[in-house]
Amino acid sequence: MALKLLIVTNQPAPYRVDFFFYLQQEVQDYEIHILFQSENKYTSRQWEGGEEKLSNVHFLKSKIITKRGDDIQDKMLPRGVGKAISGIGPDVVVCHEYNAAALLTLLWCRRHHVPYISWTDGTRHSERNIRTYQKWCRSFVVKRAAAFIAASSKARENQIYLGANPDKCFLSILSIDRSPYEVICRKERSGKKLLTVGSLIKRKGNDLLIAALARILDMEWELEIVGEGPEKEGLLKEAEKLGFKDRLRLLGYLSGQELVDIYSSADIFILPTREDCFGLVTLEAMCCGLPVISSKYADSAYDLIEEGSNGLIVDPFNPEEMAAALRSLLSDREKMLSYGAASRMRARNFSFSNTYTGFMEAVRSVR
Repeated sequence: MALKLLIVTNQPAPYRVDFFFYLQQEVQDYEIHILFQSENKYTSRQWEGGEEKLSNVHFLKSKIITKRGDDIQDKMLPRGVGKAISGIGPDVVVCHEYNAAALLTLLWCRRHHVPYISWTDGTRHSERNIRTYQKWCRSFVVKRAAAFIAASSKARENQIYLGANPDKCFLSILSIDRSPYEVICRKERSGKKLLTVGSLIKRKGNDLLIAALARILDMEWELEIVGEGPEKEGLLKEAEKLGFKDRLRLLGYLSGQELVDIYSSADIFILPTREDCFGLVTLEAMCCGLPVISSKYADSAYDLIEEGSNGLIVDPFNPEEMAAALRSLLSDREKMLSYGAASRMRARNFSFSNTYTGFMEAVRSVR
């Protein structure tokens, strides 16, 4: 009889759901259950998670507190964690991050002598300003976890910094279902279309990109931004002030084939973020054969980008540096095409089969 593996996470993010589906298809020695803290319809996210394709799915009835401002964040106050886990009866638990649900799950695991594995996307940079109680939560979890799963190299560095045994830290780099991007027929490239994808919030750094673009007005380019958020009007006003509102297109939130089509018609992808634990949009762009310019504060950059081969890593707070990176690709079509081809090849190293390996190594290490 197969053992039971329970994965506790916040909500059905599409990329997580796709990975969980892959796990449920590939893993034979564990019956995999997923416990989400909330359904997407109760949160601020516009995701369509696709969780209906999963088996053994469970939902908590958490209270959601949405904080709005420069960023939009959902704080989940979980209810009935212990009861839900007892109903499943897992042999191993993997729990995402260090929130209230993680603490309650850890306490259940210790009470029932079930191995607890801590899984995180968080990095030294993304957690540089966390509060005292959040530091305590991390310390509490790290001291008691049986193993650790990191979504990036930077996340693993942070786990070790927090006190995790390096021998018990397993790298399971985030990935996506590449198939929708790899079967596309590339549209004719103009060589001038820039693209960024992400919520229109301060953290994503779209204003920093606008500032950099003001320094290359002598070149031909147009910028498309996919996403929704409170900074929409501000970005339009700033672009108008700087004299290039006519080169800016705000496309709103897109997903599925619509988003794939936008990637397929672009020439250069930029992620100007002030902070991202990962930034899977960079991998999506790479799958579509785009050269990428990434902020050094997107922690995926250090796994996904081979600088000078498929992309460039820049300081988004230095508009001259970002402008120079853009200029170097816009002015050299051969380099642009070479970087794009290298991106497509490099993206093949990041698949669910690779994510699976580290994830299940961690699970099997505690039994």
